[in-house]
Order: sequence, then C-alpha cells, then structure tokens
Amino acid sequence: MPGRNETERINLVRSFTGQSLKGPEGSVEILKLADSATDKPEYTAETSTPAAGRAQAIALKFGKGRVVVQGEAAMLSAQISGPDKRTMGMNVPGNDNKQYALNLLHWLSGILK
Repeated sequence: MPGRNETERINLVRSFTGQSLKGPEGSVEILKLADSATDKPEYTAETSTPAAGRAQAIALKFGKGRVVVQGEAAMLSAQISGPDKRTMGMNVPGNDNKQYALNLLHWLSGILK
C-alpha cells in the first residue's frame, strides 16, 4: 500500500503466522503470496494446500466505506512471545510493519485514494 510520499514508502513487510485470503471481485490484494506459497492447518501438519493467487491481506470499497481484511494479525502488533522472549510484529528490527499499519489507516480514513 503506497504512502502519501516517498518517506512513507514500504520496502519490507514481515508476517509471522496467518492464513491466505481470496477477496471478492473488485478487491485488491495487498500482500500477494508467491505462487509457491501453501497453507498448512498446523505447523506440524504434513499436508498443505496451495495458496497461489491468494494474499494475506485484501482491501475493498464497500458502500460508502472501506474495508481491509488481514489473514495475519501479529504483524500489526508488537509482541514478545514464549519463554525465550522472541519478538514478533512491529518490534522486530528491519521491517516496515509500522509504516504498513499507518498506510492502511490512512487508506481506510480516505487520506490515501
């Protein structure tokens, strides 16, 4: 999702878990997955389902409003996980997840067209 100017440009968004989504006609895939991506019901699952043509986030206009659907929420949070205190989300160095969240809110509010 582009920002208002070059300073709001996103170079790298990192996701941590989640699922793939297929939006309705007229929706836009924000975080399009690679053709090699797969969905697995659990980390330990031996079977997986192809996720080609799907995304982890979609956006669409609905009536007079706007909607963003995320198949992954950890990227929009700042978590410390488990006994080893592993960072997840916005507090992981080297990603633009904070700017991604801000750009989403700007689009939802109508600041971004």
